[in-house]
Amino acid sequence: MHKPEQDKKVSAMVSFRLPLILLVSLLGISLSCGAALPPPVYDTDGHELSAAESYYVLPAIPGHGGGLTMAPRVFPCPLLVAQETDERRKGFTVRFTPWGGGAAAASPDKTTIRVSTDVRIRFNAATTCVQSTEWHIGDEPLTGVRRVVTGPVIGPSPGGRENAFRVERYGGGGYKLASCRDSCQDLGVSRDGARAWLGASQPAHVVVFKKASK
Repeated sequence: MHKPEQDKKVSAMVSFRLPLILLVSLLGISLSCGAALPPPVYDTDGHELSAAESYYVLPAIPGHGGGLTMAPRVFPCPLLVAQETDERRKGFTVRFTPWGGGAAAASPDKTTIRVSTDVRIRFNAATTCVQSTEWHIGDEPLTGVRRVVTGPVIGPSPGGRENAFRVERYGGGGYKLASCRDSCQDLGVSRDGARAWLGASQPAHVVVFKKASK
C-alpha cells in the first residue's frame, strides 16, 4: 500500500504534467497555424492567379516577342512550347494547377497559385496531335538541350517530376518560370532559325500573366 505522502507526491506530479502537456500541444497548434504560406502569384490586374482561370504568358518587357504557343520542331508531333515572334500575338492561354502536396495543397481555397511551389502547366487548347497539352521538360536526343514539350512523357525519370514547374519572382519585376525535374532550372528562350523555343537556358524568360476574358 502507498503511504499518504507518496500519494500526494504522485498526485502533484500528475497535476504538473497535465498543464505542461497541454501547453506543448497548444504551442504546436499555434506554430502550425502561424506557418506562413508562400505569397500568391499576381496577374497584370493585381489579382491572385487561380487554378480556375486561364492566362496568357506574355513578356514582361514590351518589344520582346509575343506570348507562348505550340509548334513542331523536327517531327509533326509532339509539339514544343515556343514563343510568338510577333508581339501582337498572345499565343495560347495556359492553366496552372498545384502539382501535389506542399504549400499549394495547404492553401485554404486550394486554387491559389503561389510562388516557389510546384505546379503543372497546360495549354488550354486542342491540337492536331490529339494528345495532352500539359508541359513537361525533355532532352533532345542529339543535342541534349532541355526543352519544354507538350504531350505524354516518354521514358519518365525515376523521380517522375518532368511536369513539375514553378513560378518565381524576378528581381527586376515580373516573374520567371522554372523546371524542377531534378533540380530547378530557369526557363529561357533560345532562338533557332525563325523560331524561339522555351527551355532550360539563360537568361530567364521574364513574364507576366494576363487573365483571359471569358
